[in-house]
Parts: sequence; structure tokens; C-alpha cells
Amino acid sequence: MLFAPVDAARAGTITSCSGCHGMPPVDAPYRNISTGRFAGSHWTHMAPTATANTCAICHPGSGSYTYSHRNGKIKLSGHINSSLPVTKYNNITSAFSQTAIPALSSCTNVNCHFETTTPQWGSAAFSAPADCGKCHGAPPSGGTTGAAGSHAKHDQYYTGATNCLKCHSNNTTFQHATSAGRRNLNISFAAAPNNGSGVYSGALNDYLPSQTNTFGTCTNMYCHSNGQKSMGNFSTVTVPTWGTPLPTNCTGCHRSNNASGNIMASGSHSRHVNAAKFYTIGCNKCHAGTANSTMAIADTSVHVNGKVNIKFNSLTTAINGTYGGQPTPYAKDPGSAYGQCNNVYCHSNGQNDGGTGITYKQPVWGNSGSGACGTCHGTSHSFAAEITTGSHTKHLAKSPYTDPTVCLVCHNVGGLPFDGSCNNSCHNGTSQHANGKIDLVFPSNFGASAVYNGNPRPGNGYSTCSNVNCHYSTTTPTWGTPTPIGCLNCHTLAILLASGSHAKHISATASPTMYNYTANRSTAAEYNFGCSNCHPVSSTYHHNGTIDVTLQNNEAGVGFLRTRNSATAAGLNVANSGIIGTSKTTVKCTMAYCHSNGNAANLIYATTPDWYGGSFTGDRCANCHGNSPNSTIAGSKSHYNNRFLGYTSTPGGHQMGIHAMGIYSSPSGLAKAGTGGDSSHGNGATATTVSCNICHYLTVTTARNDNNVVCKTCHYTGNTVGALAGNPAVIADKSKHVNGTVDVAFNPVSVLSKAQVRQKYYITHTYSSAWKRNGGYKVSGAYDSAKAPLNTATMWNGSTKTCSNIACHMGNSVKWSDNNGAVDCFSCHGSL
Repeated sequence: MLFAPVDAARAGTITSCSGCHGMPPVDAPYRNISTGRFAGSHWTHMAPTATANTCAICHPGSGSYTYSHRNGKIKLSGHINSSLPVTKYNNITSAFSQTAIPALSSCTNVNCHFETTTPQWGSAAFSAPADCGKCHGAPPSGGTTGAAGSHAKHDQYYTGATNCLKCHSNNTTFQHATSAGRRNLNISFAAAPNNGSGVYSGALNDYLPSQTNTFGTCTNMYCHSNGQKSMGNFSTVTVPTWGTPLPTNCTGCHRSNNASGNIMASGSHSRHVNAAKFYTIGCNKCHAGTANSTMAIADTSVHVNGKVNIKFNSLTTAINGTYGGQPTPYAKDPGSAYGQCNNVYCHSNGQNDGGTGITYKQPVWGNSGSGACGTCHGTSHSFAAEITTGSHTKHLAKSPYTDPTVCLVCHNVGGLPFDGSCNNSCHNGTSQHANGKIDLVFPSNFGASAVYNGNPRPGNGYSTCSNVNCHYSTTTPTWGTPTPIGCLNCHTLAILLASGSHAKHISATASPTMYNYTANRSTAAEYNFGCSNCHPVSSTYHHNGTIDVTLQNNEAGVGFLRTRNSATAAGLNVANSGIIGTSKTTVKCTMAYCHSNGNAANLIYATTPDWYGGSFTGDRCANCHGNSPNSTIAGSKSHYNNRFLGYTSTPGGHQMGIHAMGIYSSPSGLAKAGTGGDSSHGNGATATTVSCNICHYLTVTTARNDNNVVCKTCHYTGNTVGALAGNPAVIADKSKHVNGTVDVAFNPVSVLSKAQVRQKYYITHTYSSAWKRNGGYKVSGAYDSAKAPLNTATMWNGSTKTCSNIACHMGNSVKWSDNNGAVDCFSCHGSL
């Protein structure tokens, strides 16, 4: 029986292939002798118009087959479909025997299946696009020996076989498979987002796995551009080569963050991400939908999508932020005009006055001036109006520093040492700017433990600061308090009195009222020197983190006492400043008039005790101006004139008493000090003790003169002759002491003297006009007394420094400066 094609069995002579198995051969699940069908996939591999020549693709020579080919063998080509590698069916290349029940197998290395192992012959036909991956993978993988190229990366963006059209024309036809290896790749960028733009430079005929796959580059393509335009003439950073991964830090196309080294510069990117311009803000702050904090693509659907996708990270407190007037997420068209940001904390004033609420600014992307320093919260650093919230105005007006240095006193966010000049701390601490906090970081020289006591989060109101040097380490008033701060709000009187030697220099009851307080308001009971006698007059040096002390005599506006200092420079341990030591530890003055001998003709400046805990010891008066009889610092020469008879072997003028140690009690003996009636010194009833109190009675009222080393030879405890021992010297009126002048005020007493002249001279000489004789001559209890008590108004001329009508000098006029021979015995006694 012979078989007719397509299920029509009939008798007759077979004249074509279809007479046996159909043309193309008809497929069936089994061998059907009635219809001629048999198991296989011929119909899915051949067109309905196929001829015997078509069969030659797999069965060589079939186009010229004769009846003799019915030899029970099935012959297959060793290079099916002209495949380059040897192809096999059922792992054989030679003809194999036909069987009634054939064992179907698979082909290998055939180009029409991308040189993969095919499904078993007779399996269901492939359909596109579902079965595209069964040949070359989906995405194409390069097979077992080929190169995958960059298909996997692109599949992350354009997933599935339907998106192959982004780079390839329609490849769902049967000819797509059968022509493989014998045609070029179909490369086309007609689809979005390239929309026809783009060129591939590589070879198009070496794509099978058995070939040496070489790849080219893609140029002028949106999907590998900087994203700044949507059509034509695209720019990119790196021309991508197929199969070569681009950097993972985004620098391949449009540059990236600061860490990448290839920093984004378009629009305002440089200002936001370039460390050279102080900020390294992550891309995810404004493109949170696209990139995450590690620079990985968070969502490929909003990357390479023909848009610039803006979405503010909620950590920027920009949940309600807008761009170009649109809420985010917002998809901006590439190349369209830049917009404004609004409701974004990082471009706000931080908080409104009072510590509540917030005002947002609207900088325009790409317009550097609209977002410059000062445009958010105010600073004259960038020519904007100065910030006025809270207590800023007070602090800025009083600060000795200029903008921007002034801000560093409270906002030294970079933590760098502060020396009064700009230390670039702001630009080194940008991570603490626009970080959702108001960071108060005090330089260590403004208080190592200085702290703000409030919540730094905006909107939490104002609080206080503690341990800040510029507020004398006290707790400050609450920031924003309108009441002016007086001196005592920072350094209370109690604090001042406990600090260093303030208690010796200022009033214990009268509080200082201003920094440039130059006056001397000392009273009889206490010293009270204005602050600017030891501190700068200019408030520039106030609350600057440093304890500025100065004795400089020529600073503008100094008081009278400062002008008497010898210091001509300011500063600690500065030449001619007169101040030595270590701040807050040990400080001494060496050029202060207050601690000088007071002698305008020859001022000698003493070194003071340590400000921090030191004090004068021993003969305290002698520490500054000497103490007659002097043994340390010399005063005016008339105090110690060696032409007069003073203490034995010690030069002296105005001391102890009139000729106290040169009074003869007998022709051969001098009277001695004591308390008897014939003592030359020590009995107040017969001889006035001449000491500081006689001529400076408003300042000193006691005759005893502290622990003078000479006086103590007699005046010590246990010596009955010098019974008045101890340390009783007291300044009676401190306003007359250390006031810049030498206050001469006579003690209004009639001077008593044991230095009696002989009776005949008393009568004949002018002596009797000045002195009255009492109790005889040179007998116990006898003495002379001045007829007129001392009177400053009638006996002292302060302009010429002349004493007149004074019994001590027999009524003669004597100038204080007449010494070293200018005044001798005859100046008072005449010719005895």
C-alpha cells in the first residue's frame, strides 16, 4: 500500500516526497500507516511551501533523493543549518536506522538554537516571547562558551523578552532562529528612551557562543547620558563598552558624589556634594526614590526613564518638601528649567524667634546666590542681614569678633582650636549644618565644660548655657531673655570677691556697673578700683574667652591711675606690659603705679604678690614705697636725708622724732629711747614720734609703722623699753592711699621735742618764737612744745612743696626737695 500526502491514502505510483511522509513531513504522536504521519517536529521547522531542497538543511542531499534513499536509514548533516561546530543528533553524526517506534532525541551545537541542546525532537513548538530563553537565555547569557555581554545589567531595567525591542528589532519570527549565524545582529535604538538616537560600533556577525565574541561601544544614547536632555547629542562621562561594567558609583554616565572623585557639577550639585565646597550630602537626600545611602540604585523604574526623579529623603525633614512648586516624588523633564526647593529644612532659618516654628527659604537650583550663606538664617558674612532671633543681636553687637569669626564662639562645629580669627571650623563641620539640630559647640578657651542646657532640636524653645567663660562660668539667662544683663548677672559680687585678689581691690558692697569703669571709688573703709584700672577700657576685650589684663598707660580712655603706670604695652608676658605669669594660675604686676613708691620724681615700681593667693609679708609698707627708716625701695630723699641726725648710723630725716638719736642727756652721753622722763624717743608725753601720720594724717593716723626692720630692733614682744610691739599699722582712709597723688595733711598737734637748745640760745634765738619750754632744761620730764599746732592750710604749699611757719624748722620755709646739702643745720638754727 502506498500513502498519499495529508492523510489521503490511495493506490498509485509515488512520484514525490509527499507520497510517503508528506511535504513537509506531517507530525504525529506515533507512526500512523494510514496517514503517513510519524513522531517529530518537521512542521514546526519547515514552511508549508517547503520542498525537498528545504530538507537539505538537516538531511544533506535530500534535494536529489531517488527511490534508493528508502534504505531504512535516516541521514543527518554534521553541520545542521550550516552550523560552524559539529552538530549531533542523539550524540551521533552518522546515519542511523529507522525503527517502527523511534527513540526521539535532541540536537546539539545547532546555530538555530544558539548552539544549546535542543528540546527532544517532537516536543511542543516554541512560542515567543515565552520561550526565548530556551535558546540564548533570557536575558541572553552567552551560552556555555560565549560572552553574555551586558544583557543581565540591562535586564534589570528592561525586564523580559518584550523589552529586547529597546535595542533589537522584532525577533519573534521563525527566521530569527533559522538565520542565526548566517546574518548580522539586528541593532536598533528606535524605541524609548533613545527614540532613534544611538550608534553601536561593534561587529555584528560574531555573536554565537562558538565564535570569538568581540564587543563595541554605544554612543549618543540617552540611557548612557548625563540625563540633562531628552533628545539628541547626548553627553556622557564614559563611553560604555558592551560587556564591560560601568563603575558602580554612577560616574560612568553623569558623575557622582564626593567619594567618587568624579564629582557631579551640574546645577547646584557641586555646592551640595563637593567637599572642596564644604558639603558631601548624599544623593539619596534629594533622589531617595532612585539611589540609596550606599549609592546603589534603589528602584530602576525611576532611573534611565527619561526623567529627573526628585524625592526628598524624610530624614531631611522634607516630607512635605516641594520642587518647582510640585510635591515630591516629582519627575522633571530633562533639560527643562530648574525649579525652587521649598519646605526643606536644610534651606530654612532653623527655627523662628522664640524657638518655635520655622521659616522655609526657596533657593533656585543652579542659582548660587539664592542659596548662599546668610540667605537662610542671616549672616553678614555673605552680605545678608544679620540673624536677629533669640539673643543673637545682643551677642553680635557686643562681640569683639567680626563675622564670620563671631559665630564660632558658640557654633565651633568643626571642633578646631579658636584664636580669635576664622579657623574655618564651619567648613570643617558641615555634617553638623542642616542636620536637624542647632549645634552649640563652644571652643575650649570659652570653657572646657561649657554646655547648652536645652534640647538642640528646633522648635523646643530656648534654654540656658552653663560654664561659659564669657558669662564668667555662671548659668546664663534663658536665650532670648529681653532684660539686659548687668555685670552681676555673670560675675556676682560674691564670685568676684572670691576670685584671685579682687577682694583687696574692689568694694565688698558696691557692685561694678560697667566694663570700662575707669574711676577709683575707694572709700575710707575699702579700696574700690574700677575694672578698667586692670582690664582694657574697650569692651572689645570683654567676654572673649580670655581674661585680658593690662596696665598700659596710653590706652585710649584710661583713668588717671592707669596713666601713672610705666607699662606701654598690653598682654601677659609681653615686653613693657608689666604683667608676668600664667593666666588663671599665677600673675604678678611689675609696672603698676598702685604698687610703686609714689615718688613722682623717681617712680620705682614693685613686683606685686601673686594675684592668685599671694600677699605682702613682713614690713608690708616697705614692699612698695619703703618704710622710714627705709631698707628696701627708696622714696623721696627727704624721707631719709643723710644730712640730718636720725637713727644711729642710718641716714634719715623725717623719722622717729626731732634729732631723736642725737639728743645729749649730759655733756658726755646721749639720751636713749625709752619711756622715762629723760628718754629721747618713746615717751609721748615729752617727745612726739615723727612717723607717716605726722604729714599724711588723712591716710595714716597711727605713729607705728608696721614691721619696719629697724624699729623691730626695739619694738618686739618682751622688750619693756619697746613695749609697743606687733603690727598695728593701718591705713585710716583708703581713698587717700593709692589714688595717684601724695596727700599731705598735717596731724593738728603741737609737736613735742626733747632736743632742747641751751637756755641762752632759747632766749636770744628765734627758737623761742616757735617753741615753748616746759619743765626746765635737760631734766627729767622737761621738753619743748611747738607754740602753734601743725596746720596744713597755713604751713604747707602743695604747689611748691614748701613747709612754712612750722616749729620743726624754727618757722623757716623749707622745700621738700631741698636735700643732700640744700638744707643743713644753719637752715633752721642760724648761728648757734
